[in-house]
Amino acid sequence: MGEKLMEYYSIVEDEAGLSGKIELAKQTNLPGTKAATEPDSEENLELFRDALEEILDEEPPRL
Repeated sequence: MGEKLMEYYSIVEDEAGLSGKIELAKQTNLPGTKAATEPDSEENLELFRDALEEILDEEPPRL
């Protein structure tokens, strides 16, 4: 559970650092600790992709 969501956390941390991780948590309402236990549902993945696109100003990879 949450493996792909955690990959998105890793991407945002690599590209935007801690502030990016904080912003991702705010936008998705899923902090890293909770995202790790949430399902990698299409709805959750879309939520994370949309947030990453806004934070990084580029389209994130599809996982």
